[in-house]
Amino acid sequence: MGLRTADETPRGRKDNEGPTSQADCLSTREGRLYIDELDTVELAARFGTPLFVLSETQLRRNVRRFRAAFAAEWEGPVDVMPAFKANTTLASRRVLTDEGAGADVYSPGELEGVLSTPVDRARVSVNGGGKSRDYLAHCVHEGVRITVEDVDEIDLIQAVAAEQDRKAKIRLRVKPTVPNLWRPTDFSQLTLPIDLAIQVYKSGIPPEFLVEMGRRAIAAPNIDMVGLHVHQGRHHASLWFWEGLMSRFGKLAGELVAAWDGWQPQEIDIGGGWPSPRDPLNEELPRSEFVLTALGFPLLAGLRGLGARLYHRALAGLVPVLSSHRFRATPPSIEQYAATSVRTLRRELQAARVSTAGVRLQIEPGRSMYGDAGIHLARVKTVKRQSQPFPYAWVLTDTTTFFLAGGHFERSRFRHVVANKADRPVAMTADLVGHSCFADQIVLGARLPEVVPGDVIALLETGAYQESSASNFNALPRPATVMVCGDQADVVRRAETVEDVYRRDLTPSRMHRFQGAHSDPVAMEIQS
Repeated sequence: MGLRTADETPRGRKDNEGPTSQADCLSTREGRLYIDELDTVELAARFGTPLFVLSETQLRRNVRRFRAAFAAEWEGPVDVMPAFKANTTLASRRVLTDEGAGADVYSPGELEGVLSTPVDRARVSVNGGGKSRDYLAHCVHEGVRITVEDVDEIDLIQAVAAEQDRKAKIRLRVKPTVPNLWRPTDFSQLTLPIDLAIQVYKSGIPPEFLVEMGRRAIAAPNIDMVGLHVHQGRHHASLWFWEGLMSRFGKLAGELVAAWDGWQPQEIDIGGGWPSPRDPLNEELPRSEFVLTALGFPLLAGLRGLGARLYHRALAGLVPVLSSHRFRATPPSIEQYAATSVRTLRRELQAARVSTAGVRLQIEPGRSMYGDAGIHLARVKTVKRQSQPFPYAWVLTDTTTFFLAGGHFERSRFRHVVANKADRPVAMTADLVGHSCFADQIVLGARLPEVVPGDVIALLETGAYQESSASNFNALPRPATVMVCGDQADVVRRAETVEDVYRRDLTPSRMHRFQGAHSDPVAMEIQS
């Protein structure tokens, strides 16, 4: 049967954005959560917890669906170039390469990971600012696309390409002004308009530099400027956002083509930023901005005048309001995003007399490529409750937000299922917390069946940005990743050991002569 989580109560939809028809690797069978054809409770027992699990089936399904959706709207070739930073497991990269996908990479390490597979170098986009001379030289040697971010990067690329007697293929990452994008950005708990969030973000070349930079690149003998690139990330889960962004990008592209004396792009890269199907971004504590900041603090401070008993009674009523939750409605489908993005872009380019015939359209999905292909399994360690000064409960698990750091930075509220009680009704509300010494709040006010130590919790939509951002706080070894395909399961990234955590540490030889727990190295140095 299909999967629906306990607190999956969607908000109303706007913009006439209908629901998706998204195939799902997850299902519930006889009260158990399955991924592909495998029982997640058995996976937890076999491989241990915490554990990241990826579905190869879903990953292949996603890349094929993106390619088909955008190819249906664009008259030229389409390249799907998933963001490697979203999931750096080499097995998942092998799957994408096997599907003919390119890659969006940011760092030298990411580039090496992608190039360890037989990927088409011409479909690899090297993004990011501050690229070193050595890094750029390596990019030119490998024949990958260099996405220019910095105003001085053109001269540096020309120099390293000339040294190799090669032509560097580049694109300019543009940063259009978007005053039409006035709704609040999902990247912040503060109510900030998207256009302001885009302007203060570090990436992209400001419009004032683009004309001169393009002219220099076109004139450079060892540079072939093949296209334009734009990427603004997951600011808003709507078709409105993509229509607004593509309209401004298309207008800017037309202005640049005219300024560059008829130069025509061979490639147009519109980046990524589409939500994953159970989009968790910025869904944790959505009401806290009002209640806990400018107006909320005076209110809470004023309640103290009621005395401790009435104050705590008021808090007992307020806390459920803060921790209760309704998820946003299911985002539009990949096909809807493709139709809106491509049709808007084509309209603006045609109005500016920019030919799109034969031009390659490139997309760089990250969270929407990997997100629903992955889950994170954790085991309940203990359940703690209090009744005074107001009722509250915690479910302590054997994972941590430090293994889900991408979600912590983005204030994600992950959908969650008790994997061995997937068909049980809601019986308790508690914070799902991790076992580091931090507050380690994974999901506030989770609605759960009655759980006990040993139960397995599945956090959904964790295939993107979670494992790749995990850290070792409290000297906790990072979990393994298992890839499943049908009824097969394989470890594709082994769990760390405590020895791995300390493997990079070096102790200076001078410290080895300090003997005893109470030795005073300063005194010993003075005596010597």
